Formats: sequence, C-alpha cells, structure tokens
Amino acid sequence: MEILGAPFIGILLLALGAYLFGAIPTAYLAVRVRRGEDIRRIGSGNVGGANAIQAMGRTAGLIVMAFDVFVKGPLPVIIAGSVLDYGKGVEVVGGCAALIGHNWSVFLRFSGGRGLGTGSGVMFAMAWPIWFIFAGIGLIYWIITRNSPVGWMIALVLLPFIVVGFGLAQEYVMYATLFAVISAIKRLASNPGDRRASLEISHEQSGGKP
Repeated sequence: MEILGAPFIGILLLALGAYLFGAIPTAYLAVRVRRGEDIRRIGSGNVGGANAIQAMGRTAGLIVMAFDVFVKGPLPVIIAGSVLDYGKGVEVVGGCAALIGHNWSVFLRFSGGRGLGTGSGVMFAMAWPIWFIFAGIGLIYWIITRNSPVGWMIALVLLPFIVVGFGLAQEYVMYATLFAVISAIKRLASNPGDRRASLEISHEQSGGKP
C-alpha cells in the first residue's frame, strides 16, 4: 500500500522516528545537565532556544538553538527526500512530525517548545534561501522594535506567501502554512507541562500549603 508515492509503512516509521527525534527536549536536557534545574521553572518557562540563552548564557543557549535549527528540523526532511527518495510530500510529513514532537514532547508529558527553531530548520532543508528571508524578517523587526514575538509571528504569516512568490513546490507551500498554523496553536494553547511546573513552584513557595 502506497500513499504520497511511498510505502505506507515506510512513511509511518519515518513519521514516528521524526516525532521521537523532534521530541528530544534539547533545551531541557542542556539546562538540567548544566544547572541541575528544570528550564520550565526559569524565565518564560518555554523549552526552547531563547529561554535556554536566558538560563545558561548566550554561548550554551545558541548551541541548543543551532541544534534545533540545523539538526532536529532538517534531518527528517533529508532522510525522507535524499536518503529514502520518498518525495516532497513525505518531506512535509517528516518535518511536521518533528515540529509536533518538539512542541508536544512525549518525554515532557506533552509540553515543549514553541517550534520556531525546529520548524524553520525544516524549511531550511526544503529551501534554504527561504530560511534566510524568514529569519531576516524576524530579526529586523526585533532590531527595530525589540519585540521578538510579534516579529516572528509576522514572519510566520508571511512565510507561505514568500514560498509561493518564489514559485516553489505546492508541498512546500503546504508545509509553510502548516508551520504557521501549528505555531499559532502552540502559542494559543495551554502548555500542560509548563502549567504543572508553575503550580509546583507556587506550592513550594507557599510552604506546601494548599
């Protein structure tokens, strides 16, 4: 049985592997090893590169961010397209699975990061010039306004139109759209792990009183 021009079982295994790989909580592990603390109890509580910088400093945080962007995001796409030769549709499946794994990690009781690094890394593997435009929009907006979240949301909204403007494959347009939608859902939805961590902190600060 084939879907998207590839064996169904192959796609299923790829998606599962991509999810588990994306679910590796890089920032959480790095902060736990370096500081012995839970990153969800530090700064914004986000399990991502930006909060890792705040928790560990610029150098260590940037290493975590680079791993998410240039390893965690691209690897499933490279395996799907270049190694297995499954085609662009399956690249989208692998990329989305890694992004979902990062955002809702089974290893952190389905909490996680916001996926900008991992999700943009998927786009980097699909079409690297688009990645530079996407990153440029977010960074320029931050330099002008010092408002990083708004800048990245603008970049996410514009991303599908940029991909269309460059005449890239419709599968890549679909991924850019899904990236924006998944990121919006993550920002709007509650993060169970972060909520539990916050409740635990409040409980500890109250001396264990209800």
